[in-house]
Amino acid sequence: MSSNSYSSASRVLHQSYLNNYMVAKTSFDVEKLIYLKKAQRNSLNEVVFVTGLARAGTTALFNALYNTGSFGSLTYADMPFLLMPNLVKLFYNVPPSAFVERAHQDGLLINNKSPEAFDEFFWKVFLNNTYIQKDKLVPHLVDDAIIEEYKKYILLVAYSCKKDGYLSKNNNNILRMGSLLKALPNAKFIVLYREPLSHAWSLLNQHRNFSKLQQQDPFAVDYFNYLGHHEFGLNHKPFVFNAEQSLNGDVNDINYWLQNWYNYYTFLLANYNDRLHLVAFEDLCDEPVIVTDYLNKHIELKTPLVITEKHAPKAMPVIEYSADFYSKCTDIYSTLNSKRTYNIG
Repeated sequence: MSSNSYSSASRVLHQSYLNNYMVAKTSFDVEKLIYLKKAQRNSLNEVVFVTGLARAGTTALFNALYNTGSFGSLTYADMPFLLMPNLVKLFYNVPPSAFVERAHQDGLLINNKSPEAFDEFFWKVFLNNTYIQKDKLVPHLVDDAIIEEYKKYILLVAYSCKKDGYLSKNNNNILRMGSLLKALPNAKFIVLYREPLSHAWSLLNQHRNFSKLQQQDPFAVDYFNYLGHHEFGLNHKPFVFNAEQSLNGDVNDINYWLQNWYNYYTFLLANYNDRLHLVAFEDLCDEPVIVTDYLNKHIELKTPLVITEKHAPKAMPVIEYSADFYSKCTDIYSTLNSKRTYNIG
């Protein structure tokens, strides 16, 4: 939801919970005490992670999967009490609100019952922000004790929704992909990617959009910091995957975002696992039936995933960029295309 939809009292409530990890952990302990045994009576049938660099189509696919009715997921109605998904419904089970366009101004409509990428808050609390450094986000291994808590958490989220599946959309999961793959051997991982120049332009466009929004409303910066969203805007922090990697330059320059794209997907390919289902944004737009047929074969759903409407992204303006570096990006893009396990045309 847009940050300006929150009242002064609601903003104080968000700060009191989301910025106090002791309170959040205590609420999770109470949640487990009351609901975990009930939740454990039903095992999770499917766990699906949707990830990718922001602006790759993750939200559109995430929403379509959620709409099959197969999964529980965190929604705006869970805010700000993200570690107590069952308890919150005892005193805060509000009716659906009207749909509004989300802050990205990209035509996607949301209301308070819409799912969103909120489970990053779990990692922030239990890892105590150690992977979120002053100017970057870094990869990390997650120890077994925290992984076990996460398994309980997603079970509780699914139980709160009366579902036997769990669905997550989290662009930061590339930072802990190895730990998640190891800990959840039956989970499905869908990774989206996009033609690098159009992807970089979309990131730059959203960076300008959110920077303007956050300048007008400082709470918006706090809001995204609380949730671990640093993809763009005044609180932007890039993914930095190794000590040799550099990401310098002007964040208002398209080449900065091309570098961001290159670093992300180079790291993904270097750590590629055949359990990753790669989906191209262009295929989701141009050949949605092929993509959904493929996913329906690999994910057990209550009702089939359906995306039939072809989508044309906004036209990109003429923009100057480094042709040499773009060429390096297109090589990576070609390699990603070669690892798709569905056939286009």
